[in-house]
Amino acid sequence: MARNPIMGLIWLALLIFLAWPIAAACAGVWLVLMPFEGCFRFVRDITDFLEKIITWPRDCGRAIGDCSTRCPTPF
Repeated sequence: MARNPIMGLIWLALLIFLAWPIAAACAGVWLVLMPFEGCFRFVRDITDFLEKIITWPRDCGRAIGDCSTRCPTPF
């Protein structure tokens, strides 16, 4: 697969302006809900979803390094 540095710049902008702020907001909610996973089964589904969003910046970082043409998505 060919490396496209323009795509790396696009994913860098995505990381800075979308992925980090959204992941930071979700991290607080995730931390508050984590202790309640053992008590309420439905909380597990919520925390699993939030964890996917929290790890989205890692996927963006991989896309930046690879200059991937595939958009990194949290889902």
